[in-house]
Amino acid sequence: MNTFSRFFAVSLLVFLGIGGIYGGWVLLSDPGGNKFQWSLELLEGTPFKNFLIPGIILFIMNGLLPLAIALLGIVKAWKYKWLIILQGIILIGWLTAELLFNSNFFWPGMHYSLYSMGIIFIVIGIILLKTGRDSS
Repeated sequence: MNTFSRFFAVSLLVFLGIGGIYGGWVLLSDPGGNKFQWSLELLEGTPFKNFLIPGIILFIMNGLLPLAIALLGIVKAWKYKWLIILQGIILIGWLTAELLFNSNFFWPGMHYSLYSMGIIFIVIGIILLKTGRDSS
């Protein structure tokens, strides 16, 4: 069970990381949002004038961090189970902040699947913690 749970979590972390790096990089290279065909009006009511800061946060917190946690999960590094839970909390927090700042940014397919992924990270992390020792 632990091996499957860890493999599933690592797979999701890699998927999230690749998406976060891609999305963050696009926003960093085009803070106006044109490459995603986004208008800066999406940012009305937020503290941001363009997508540069959200792009940086996305790139690091939902791009680089999940890839680092995936690597730690692969090698079964110290505290990786807690880091999987932390990534779930970060992802849910990111999505919630995004929607609190601007409810017009809600895209059901993306938000529901990413919220589900965040919950899955938390659940898998708890399962891994409760089942104790990793099996090879």
